[in-house]
Amino acid sequence: MTAEAKPRMKLWLKLLLAGSLALNLAVIGIAAGAAWRFSGKDRHWQRPPSVGAMIFRELDRDTRKALRQRAGGDHGSYFKRRHAEGEAVIAALRREDFDAEALLAMLKGQAEARHAFHSSVQEAWVRKLERMAPEERAAFADRMEARMQQAGKYWHRKREGRD
Repeated sequence: MTAEAKPRMKLWLKLLLAGSLALNLAVIGIAAGAAWRFSGKDRHWQRPPSVGAMIFRELDRDTRKALRQRAGGDHGSYFKRRHAEGEAVIAALRREDFDAEALLAMLKGQAEARHAFHSSVQEAWVRKLERMAPEERAAFADRMEARMQQAGKYWHRKREGRD
């Protein structure tokens, strides 16, 4: 008696099925990861906004734009200046004759420029508050407190009991 041989699946068809399975698993993994990330649960990584960021957002659009342009200096904008600062640091790191003191001086200059920008934002914000009536400032303080509590509610819950 001779056993009849089963027809074998072609190699290209096996590879096609394996590739299709891998692609399906990748899509499912991406979808599950996105659903988990944006689900709103376990957001211990989300910190409350910084006071400086909240102050800046409270200024009117024209004031923010003017402050950013002034902070940009010769670069034309704050963002271009920050990009140029990063490139300058990278160039200093790549120099064959690395000068630690020059890099330190550059970093100090950048820190002073950021401090000057933050100070100008704070001054503009305080001037805005000066023009408010006491009731307006109280309402503003309530909104600011609510924003801090809303953004940091998961962070505070996770950090309870820590030193």
